[in-house]
Formats: sequence, structure tokens, C-alpha cells
Amino acid sequence: MGAFHRFVAVASLAIVLGTGCAAPNDIGTMIYVGDASVRDYQPRPALVTAVTPVDRARYPAVDVHCHWRPDTEPEAMLAAMDDRNVTRAVNLSGGWGADLDRMLDRYHGADPDRFVIFCNVDFSRIDEPDFGAAAAAELERGYRRGVGGLKIFKDLGLRIRDGSGRLVAVDDPRLDPIWAKCGELRIPVLIHSADPVAFFQPIDRHNERWMQLMRHPDWSFYDPSLPGREEVMAQRDRVMARHPKTNFIGAHVGGNAEDLAAASRVLEAHPNFFMDISGRVAELGRQPYAAREFLIEHQDRILFGTDRYPGRGDQPRYRLYFRFLETADEHFDYYDNSFPPAGDWRIYGVSLPDEVLKKIYHGNADRLLPVGPRTTE
Repeated sequence: MGAFHRFVAVASLAIVLGTGCAAPNDIGTMIYVGDASVRDYQPRPALVTAVTPVDRARYPAVDVHCHWRPDTEPEAMLAAMDDRNVTRAVNLSGGWGADLDRMLDRYHGADPDRFVIFCNVDFSRIDEPDFGAAAAAELERGYRRGVGGLKIFKDLGLRIRDGSGRLVAVDDPRLDPIWAKCGELRIPVLIHSADPVAFFQPIDRHNERWMQLMRHPDWSFYDPSLPGREEVMAQRDRVMARHPKTNFIGAHVGGNAEDLAAASRVLEAHPNFFMDISGRVAELGRQPYAAREFLIEHQDRILFGTDRYPGRGDQPRYRLYFRFLETADEHFDYYDNSFPPAGDWRIYGVSLPDEVLKKIYHGNADRLLPVGPRTTE
């Protein structure tokens, strides 16, 4: 038999693969064996396994990692939350200034208890002498208006530059007033530092996310002019060590979903560090034994999140996340769209005990998110 060759046909590579101009959604796997080939290869497993639909979370859930636009209808979101047993949703894209005010007015006007809005930082002002103090003052203003926390995007440490052209490190001392103010106000910092391991590796035949990176080449950080993945996370860890009174939530299993032993070491070293599982069920579900042990061991430090929002129609995640957390189902898709958004594999449920589910779904978030009247006095 001839050699076995496998290629992934992506619209941007249509000419290279000899397929001509492809439609934007012409994405799939092409298999060659000798002279025979099959396009858009999607084998259906012959395994007979349990299929446990989970339409609603077993216990009330707080989604701590959402992103929605200001034109998203709050009434539709509330209906979707009721359907899924999601009691609160956290929008991490609140912005700052007038944009933040409009976000707060609209969603707190609809339901201040169920919609939690995190603000962001205007890093374009990083060169101003009073940047840190001004950003801290804006945080306090937002807090008085009902802001529930601060979100830091992955651009910090990898893309944001000051006026001199230098990258702004996560542990840049100009940012210390921001972290300190969050500790003073007792609001968490949800921080996304670095990205999957594959995003820092060459985009070649050994990269397990080749298909994803070819669709989104701007997601790659394989660039000698940028700090490495480990350095960015080390910067974050130094910030947490400098600000032990501030609670930090590491987005996406704290950047270590592929290495749960490393994730555990960070949690053990920093008592003020928590993690959400958003966007990483693909990673956790392909290592179910280690993932279950990790989630149980650190049950007081893990939070539920999806990186979507209730009612989002494309690429819905809630049923898949509930199934992963609550069942022992085997070998099922971690996605509900036309192609694998991360890697080409299937996942397994971890069937967490009820007491652990309660903490991950809502207990830990309830401890971290501020509630009640706002005052800084």
C-alpha cells in the first residue's frame, strides 16, 4: 500500500492544495492513501457509548467568563440563562469611561443581580505620568457604579507597547496601583496571560493546532521578538506575589490546561490565585483522569466559565460543558460547529461529585464576586 498522507484543506491554502478558490467555510480534513483520497474526512466512530444530554446545569451556575456586545438583548440573555440554570453571567468586556457607563446602565437596568460587568483598562495612556493613579481612580468610580471586577486581556505582555515601542510587561511597576486598588476594593482581577502551548510553536506539521492557526494566523505568538509563553506567565506570577491581598482569576485554567501539574504548582504557590475552565474543555476532556483529580483537588479554586454568553447561537457551549462536568460519557465532540475549533480529538466526561460541582458552578464565584451596596469608606 502507498504512503499515507493527510492534509487539512483550508480556504486560505486552497491554491497550494490545488483546490482552486474555496468558499470561506471550505475547511476540513483531506486524506490520501496511495492514489485514493477523500475530502472533508469525518469518520463516525463505531463505538457504542452512553449519550447523556444535559440541558441544564445540575446546580445553579455562575458563568464568570462571558463576552457580549452592548447591542446584545438582555431579555433574550435572561431567558437563555433561565433555560440553562445560569443564575449570573459576567461580561468581561465592559470597557471604561462612557462605554462602561452605557454597559452598566443597560444590563444593570435589566437585572443588576444577574448581570455582572467587569471593566477594562485604557492602556493607551500608559505613558502619562499619572497613569496608575488615574486608572485606579477609574476603577474606584466603576466600583461605586457597580463594577464587579477587572478583566486583563492577553495583549498585556504580548502586544501592548508604550511610547518608546517597548512591550508593557504584566509586572510593569506602572500597573501596581491598579492591582493594589482591586485588592482594596475586594474585586477580582480576571487575567488572561499567554495562550495555548501550540500558539507559541512553529505552525508546521507537528503543531496540533495547525488547522486553527491557519484560520487565525494572527493568534500565533511564534516570534523571536516576543517573550516566550513561560516568561509571560512568570510576569503574572510575580504580580500575584507582590499583591497577596488581591484575588486573581487565571483565564483558561490559568494558561496551563495542557500541563495540570504546572497548574497545580501555581495554585499551591499563590493562595490568591483561582482559575476558570473557560475555553479549555477540549484540553481537560482529553485527559479525564488527570482532569478529574485536578478539579477535585483544587475544588475551592476553580470556577465555571464558557468564554461565550447565554443565548449565543453560534458555537454554543453550555450543554457540552455540563456534559463534561456532570457525566461519565466517553469519546464525544467538545464542539458543536462544523470543524474542531482547537484540536482534532474527542473528550470524556469527568463525572464530578455533587459537592465539587456546587463549588465550581457557583460557590467559588459567590465568594469572589462583590455583592450588596458599594462603598469605599
